[in-house]
Amino acid sequence: MSGEPAVSVVIPVFNRAALLPEAIDSVVAQTLPDHEIIVVDDGSTDDIAAIVRPYGDRVRYLRTTHGGVAHARNVGVGAARGRYLTCLDSDDRLYPYALELQVRLLDRYPEAAFVCAEMSGFDDHGFFERYHLQQYHQSAYRHRDITYARIFARSLPLADAVPVPERLRLDDPHAGARRVHLGNVFDTYLLHLVISQNTVVMRREVALEAGLRNPRVRHWQEVDYLFRITRRHPICFVDVPTYQLRYHDAQESGGSGAAGTFRWMRKQQILLRVVRRHALADADYYRAHRPAIDHQLAHLHRAAAVPMLLQPPRASAPRRYRRCAVGHLRRAAAYGHPSRLLELAALMPSPLRHVAVRSLQSLRQWRWTAQAWLRPRQAVFA
Repeated sequence: MSGEPAVSVVIPVFNRAALLPEAIDSVVAQTLPDHEIIVVDDGSTDDIAAIVRPYGDRVRYLRTTHGGVAHARNVGVGAARGRYLTCLDSDDRLYPYALELQVRLLDRYPEAAFVCAEMSGFDDHGFFERYHLQQYHQSAYRHRDITYARIFARSLPLADAVPVPERLRLDDPHAGARRVHLGNVFDTYLLHLVISQNTVVMRREVALEAGLRNPRVRHWQEVDYLFRITRRHPICFVDVPTYQLRYHDAQESGGSGAAGTFRWMRKQQILLRVVRRHALADADYYRAHRPAIDHQLAHLHRAAAVPMLLQPPRASAPRRYRRCAVGHLRRAAAYGHPSRLLELAALMPSPLRHVAVRSLQSLRQWRWTAQAWLRPRQAVFA
């Protein structure tokens, strides 16, 4: 492909030769032909090159030493030629109309740094949910005040914003009535994960301004990256799914047992650090939003403490985990939101502590579920 394509699709991959063809095929099948595909092999030990080779010049293949997904995305974005950039995980898929729709919206709204969208969830055992974003980010959307109408400054029907792609109309004849939302979301996004970073298609100049993703932020590098962008720019959100998120056992974010609990603990620690760094980066901003930020930091300190309290007795340095958990709970109290029952559970011996913490978590989940059922369902789409 010569010249500048409309969109560069970067697919970082590490040891997913079995799933990669579905990701690539979903881009090849796009109704917008003006795109390029860049597969970045992040030091895989399976033969990714053999998977890519049959696609010929439709796919550019880059291989790098293993440095993690943020590193691989940086490599791919650095090689991209498109006016717009997006990243597709190697185990996921795009809807055929995704690029056409999001490019139309970026062309229509030059003030928006990027366009993000709804997404679907699926697995290989029959599960499929077309509108999955609010389930995926249910911890955010359980709050009554988290609605699209309140997050964004303005909205309009999709059909009034841009021509609806014909393939989207075939998938959903009523898609034109779904809404396009525009506005600044940093205040909300800092406190609640209300958008899916997987669905983002952004302008090249915005990516250059934001700089590289931080490869040391292992689990939340895209959230960290989008915090930098949303602090300075408005965005566009379209309430139509463009991305299909696959659930499977080999996901880096998944896992059960001791390994899963440890991964959960690491993810919560990293999310706390990312949010805290961005929340406190601007002293004036922190003073203006202190009650909400303190509440969120207290919540994240509690969330970091829970998997520490659930580490199995055979885990290395279990006493250190408990001491760290108590430290997080004390910091939550310092922010004005103590967790007395969790503090009490932290003093219990290991088997009893696990029962107490899991019971408290279950009670919390039941309360969230009850709140969700009592909440007017249509308010989310207002």
